[in-house]
Amino acid sequence: MKSPYLGRINLRWCRNCNLPVLGRRCSICSSETEEVAISPPGDVRPAFLSDIELINSTTLEKFGYPLINPDRICLLNKSSGFDRFDEIIQDGIVVGSLYYDLEKRGFSFLPSLEGASRLYAGGKRKFVEVKEDVLKFLEKGSVLMPGVESFDESIETGDSVIVISMDRVVGVGKARFSGKEAEKREKGMFVKLRRFSRDFESRTLSGKGNLKKVIEANLEVIDSYEREALDFIKSTVERNKLPVVVAFSGGKDSLATLLLVDKATENYRVLFTDTGIEFPETIKAVRKIVPEDKLLMAEAGDRFFKGIEVFGFPARDYRWCCKVIKLGPTAKVIKENFPEGCLSFIGQRRYESEARSKSNRVWRNPWLPFQLGASPIQNWTALHVWLYIVREGVEINELYFRGFERIGCWACPGSEVSELMLVKDIHSDLYSILEENLLREYSREEAELGLWRWRSLPSGQRQMAENLGINLGKKGIDYILNYSEERGKITVKLPEIKEQEKFVNMLLSLGRVERGTDYIEVKGVKIFDNSVAEVKNSGNFRKVIESIIEAKERSELCLGCGICLAQCKNNAIELDETARILPDKCSHCSACHNRCPVVRYRKRKLVLEKI
Repeated sequence: MKSPYLGRINLRWCRNCNLPVLGRRCSICSSETEEVAISPPGDVRPAFLSDIELINSTTLEKFGYPLINPDRICLLNKSSGFDRFDEIIQDGIVVGSLYYDLEKRGFSFLPSLEGASRLYAGGKRKFVEVKEDVLKFLEKGSVLMPGVESFDESIETGDSVIVISMDRVVGVGKARFSGKEAEKREKGMFVKLRRFSRDFESRTLSGKGNLKKVIEANLEVIDSYEREALDFIKSTVERNKLPVVVAFSGGKDSLATLLLVDKATENYRVLFTDTGIEFPETIKAVRKIVPEDKLLMAEAGDRFFKGIEVFGFPARDYRWCCKVIKLGPTAKVIKENFPEGCLSFIGQRRYESEARSKSNRVWRNPWLPFQLGASPIQNWTALHVWLYIVREGVEINELYFRGFERIGCWACPGSEVSELMLVKDIHSDLYSILEENLLREYSREEAELGLWRWRSLPSGQRQMAENLGINLGKKGIDYILNYSEERGKITVKLPEIKEQEKFVNMLLSLGRVERGTDYIEVKGVKIFDNSVAEVKNSGNFRKVIESIIEAKERSELCLGCGICLAQCKNNAIELDETARILPDKCSHCSACHNRCPVVRYRKRKLVLEKI
């Protein structure tokens, strides 16, 4: 799985101070730094104590030795994988990768040659010793049994193993069969090599380090990035003449953005959206960090769980939740407090995703058209952010120090399974709620393997599901409607309309509604009290029926999220528990209809059968 290139990789290392540096020279000793070879996108972050304990417990279990020296700085570089997959950097070199093995439901470790050298020196486990005279054949990528001198009998099929010769590490790979089986074999491939070098030499730098020392080594870089961000904020505020808002999530990126805006201007508000599935630690952090007089709270209440009943569980390719419990409540608060619009500074960074790497630094979200978004930290890596907020000495969400790489909703489909297991460990009550709701729609295996996080599974996850014999059923609502056609007029039986007045109200978004004695008419379609519709123009028959069914669903399933408020230029919508269109103000433009999450995200299939 290839990692995307999202921008320049900034990571370098001062060998003299044994510290990571994001510039050409170290601010402590002024020596020139060297590049660190890591995988893109290179969004490195510090490894905190919980991360180091996890790495060391994993390598101790697998290789008999704790890999990471906690007295020296350690970084993690998020890379592409089925789940959590972090390159581990210490002494300016990648020593291996920690990853979450979905099928085994636990963490494993892939050592680099450097990491293997350290693990073998300390643990003497999971090794395969080869004869010196076969080294020249290992370039072909495999260790065959005739060339094996000795091995660790505890090796299991699929284990990561360390290949040695003359007590030196020369390769790392994967065991094709177990040590016990190898005892009985004289032929066959024992190890498929990932890396091989007959001349490999280990390196270990001296010198202790911590985040405080890393900040000293990067002082010039941090100051430079701060100056540029402050200039951007000031110029953007001056150019747009809009009320200033900081979109604050309780996470590190929005915290850095808040600190920068606070330095650039005094006149701003902070908007936090409580989605209803926020961690209690996040709510606590928001209350402690943001002054009461600056805080604006948008609240989704229990809409997430009501939304599950309407849409099914959200997924990475089915993110109705972002609209219903985040953007909708946000739109409502902005509309109430800044009717002419606002300038929102958002902690968006290019290194987070391919979509964000292509985003402009100032933009408008089509779901919130009256909010102008801007990102002061668009070109910062996670390490820039961490060094900045630690230097500023502010309150930081404690979840980061308990193993979370990102802070979001505890039921987010964007989470890795490893993160969901953290939720289970730290907040078993919340995980029980998540599990209970998932099991209404998915099997236990689909829930535990995280297959619910996509509606259309990527090929790797689909293959895994097939290998495990998991049946993947399609989910959605089918409308099978009978219709007849006579003399250019189509008659179709619609699904039962449960709330007539609400239905009529929602039809206003499609066009002007005329009332007859026993029918209503919109866009040339007569809908009678018995839910039979007559369509005169057969050319757009399917499209018209689809839009009427969408309006019916809006009238019955509206969650009162507030997205429609952001779309209406005429202030023709009022919101209580549900949305209501004001007939005297509505221009029938369909903007609210087309953006409604019920219309956009509810999975439905219309089948028309002629009788």
